[in-house]
Amino acid sequence: MATWDEIQQARLSDVLDLQKVHKRLLAAKEQGIEPDPHDVEVARSVAATGYGGVDRVNAPDDY
Repeated sequence: MATWDEIQQARLSDVLDLQKVHKRLLAAKEQGIEPDPHDVEVARSVAATGYGGVDRVNAPDDY
């Protein structure tokens, strides 16, 4: 069974990976080039979840 630290590290890694995708998509948009199709698919899959529009900074803890 995974420890709490391992779970936190895995989740942090997931978040950082999504941030990298977001940055690459924004950079492609700013440069006026087509984004990587894999990045677009990742963004679509995240947006399709129930969490796509959730802003955890402003969400209450019991959300």
